[in-house]
Amino acid sequence: MAVRGFEMPRLARISGALGPGPSDRRMYVVDALGKDPYRDPETADYIWYPPYPLTKPHHGPLQPDANGQFDHLEPGTREFSAAAAFAAVHCAFAVWEHYIGRRLRLVTRRGQRRLEIVPRVTKIGDGAWSGEGFVEFGFANNNQRQPYCENIDAVAHECGHIILKRLIGPAPKGRYQFERKSHDEAGADIVSLVCILHFDSVVNAVLAQTRGKLYSINILSQIGEYRRGHSGRRTTRKLFHDKTMAAVARARGHDKYVFAQPFLGAAFDILVEMYEDHLVQRGLIDTDLARRSTHASAKAHPRIRREFAARFKLNPDGFADSLRDATRDFAYMLALAWRKSRSTGVTFSRVASNIAAADARLNRGRYGAIIRRAFGKRRIAVRVGRS
Repeated sequence: MAVRGFEMPRLARISGALGPGPSDRRMYVVDALGKDPYRDPETADYIWYPPYPLTKPHHGPLQPDANGQFDHLEPGTREFSAAAAFAAVHCAFAVWEHYIGRRLRLVTRRGQRRLEIVPRVTKIGDGAWSGEGFVEFGFANNNQRQPYCENIDAVAHECGHIILKRLIGPAPKGRYQFERKSHDEAGADIVSLVCILHFDSVVNAVLAQTRGKLYSINILSQIGEYRRGHSGRRTTRKLFHDKTMAAVARARGHDKYVFAQPFLGAAFDILVEMYEDHLVQRGLIDTDLARRSTHASAKAHPRIRREFAARFKLNPDGFADSLRDATRDFAYMLALAWRKSRSTGVTFSRVASNIAAADARLNRGRYGAIIRRAFGKRRIAVRVGRS
């Protein structure tokens, strides 16, 4: 599904040799026809597993042009979807493997060596799935002109589930299973958020939209997987909100998306405050404006927006660099915190504490007050000094 302002495709440059499919040594596309999803769209239980048998209906592997490229393909075609899906999956893993500091093992199933990407699966409906050895995508509104595989936000979210499982390990059974699954939904959105902020077109668009004030409803704060709510209407998970754990308590055990909102909202607050900290360090705004932006009442918002707009007009490039630097620091913290969570286990409080510990190690606690304030506002405890 195209977000307004991003209808035109962006060119992705991928290192290494590419083969038909597209494919490389770590992943490949199979353009299956009439395929049953690997997981039940209602229960998420596995129905079957990859690799997709090439004896079943499929389009032959997409061939590169004479220069070994796939940038000649026409948007709106199956061929374009195949190339776009491969590029988006590749970008998502490349971005996060940079922050993690190593390559991840994308596939752990015996007998399968590469991640399978299935760009168009009509039987999934309005959704997308990832799992052991695969990612596959349906269509927004079940409209085959709106394939999720061409939306890097949706693709990176699914890749995020694989990244989190590799860093933290599988979800435990029992008492902590639901909170871990809720965290993973928030974490996958965070993976997507960081990924799209590596595109200059996104950075420039969100700053132009907000005039530099990111505490607002905007392109970034509405990032997240599209889903059907209890009302049956399609919704996004919004990152800009004031939901606390008490406010979502009734969702425990039956709606992991709603239960994840306080953690996700706190993470977004942290990124925005880190960005404003970089603006202050560059002299682009003063500490008073940053403080008022964080604690402003609704009545004060119009005045603060005007102040940000005036500052942004003087140096748009400085605002963009501040957002990029904040994204870098944020992603390094999250990558380290998630690695640490493999040994501490996953609850919202434990991961929040691991983020604070990661900040202490990477940044000498530069963002400690920001982290404690953001999670504290959501009633998620941060235990400083957690080992």
